[in-house]
Amino acid sequence: MMNFQSKKSGSVSKDRMIAKFMQLTATGEKTANFCLSVHGWKLDEACDYYFSNPEKYARDHKHQILVDRKKIQHLFDRYRDPSSDVISVDANHDGLLRFFQEIQLDVYSVHALIFSWRLGVAVQGQITREEFSNGLMALGCDSVDKLKTRVSQLDNDIRQPAKFKEFYGYTFNFAKDTGAKNLGIEDALRTWKVVLAGRFPLLDEWCTFVAQHDRRSITRDTWNLLLDFALTINSDLANYDDEGAWPILIDEFVDWLRPRLPATATSTTSSSMS
Repeated sequence: MMNFQSKKSGSVSKDRMIAKFMQLTATGEKTANFCLSVHGWKLDEACDYYFSNPEKYARDHKHQILVDRKKIQHLFDRYRDPSSDVISVDANHDGLLRFFQEIQLDVYSVHALIFSWRLGVAVQGQITREEFSNGLMALGCDSVDKLKTRVSQLDNDIRQPAKFKEFYGYTFNFAKDTGAKNLGIEDALRTWKVVLAGRFPLLDEWCTFVAQHDRRSITRDTWNLLLDFALTINSDLANYDDEGAWPILIDEFVDWLRPRLPATATSTTSSSMS
């Protein structure tokens, strides 16, 4: 009797996950069941992987993603610059801005960065025909309407920690000037405020500190390790290891911040170090 109840309970739980997956991804039952079973019935993980590669998981005929590359090419031509084979922001032709507006994508939002990452855009402010075509094929979109729906789901693409780390690493190259080794302070601050919002409790303090210090650029090492700092170090710095292999800028930030922490946080930090 207990075994029967256990199986029944498990079946109900799976049915709920299938229903939730279908709601989140706008897919059918076969696709939901297949994707969830592949990923051990972990809803978040299954959704993340589905959005990363929807064609791989589609199992329902009416929900299978049929993408027409010719439609994508026509869509690209609709926004591309008259004098070059790119979609860009230009004084005489604002194709990129028109494109973002029509697919309801805020150019200043984190979603614009996620979208650029998914397309593999190499240079900020322009999308090549190859990036556009291959990117939209991977997203399963060949029309403005499909893109509007997909854009509303972009948060799912970075829900998995490994995917967010990959995305965060991409933004360093995307934000820096072409050919530059490091990232300028203003570009770094602007990007951090968008990408790490809601993920780094000390983001405001970090940006204030960096803005006040006379540093001309941020290295890739500092950029990458800041994410580790943001995700692992408590806001009271209690678990910060002064002997750890952190970049100098982060060490200096900690030294700068400690006297500015509330007295309770400072005493907690001091007691944890003693």
